[in-house]
Amino acid sequence: MTDPHWGPTISGDIVVIGGGSAGIGLLASLLKRDPDLNITLIEPSDYHCYQPAWTLVGGGAYDVKKTRRPLADVLPNGVTWVQAAVTELLPDEQTLVLDSGQRVTWNNLIVCPGLHLAWDRIEGLESTLGQNGVTSNYSYDHAPYTWQLVRELKGGKAIFTQP
Repeated sequence: MTDPHWGPTISGDIVVIGGGSAGIGLLASLLKRDPDLNITLIEPSDYHCYQPAWTLVGGGAYDVKKTRRPLADVLPNGVTWVQAAVTELLPDEQTLVLDSGQRVTWNNLIVCPGLHLAWDRIEGLESTLGQNGVTSNYSYDHAPYTWQLVRELKGGKAIFTQP
């Protein structure tokens, strides 16, 4: 099938949205059970980040550089990777629309896109995050700052929240 504007439609027996820890772990598990599966991964990022370790980074127990690797290095063999973001889900048509406009059809869809950080939803957060004692372990760039703040704390109170 061809979309006249965006080229051939991509199709897969199994389409997975999300190349984070859940998506990559799931892909490996499925392929271990049946290495002949036709699986397509939709993931826009160049890198796979092992986010659970960022709490350890913030606590000084792990090196942040060990938490990020090129996605191609962790992608199980046999998976087709489409580097794009999903902008629309059309369940009645078993179709996804990508940010390029290209369409992806599936027989089975697995959705595990991970978190979308919306720093802008908290007034003033973006302008102070990573400085002024404000940090987050939900960010590769900021988790090391958490450890810096812990080391430098001489007194007072540290407030930790969980979304």
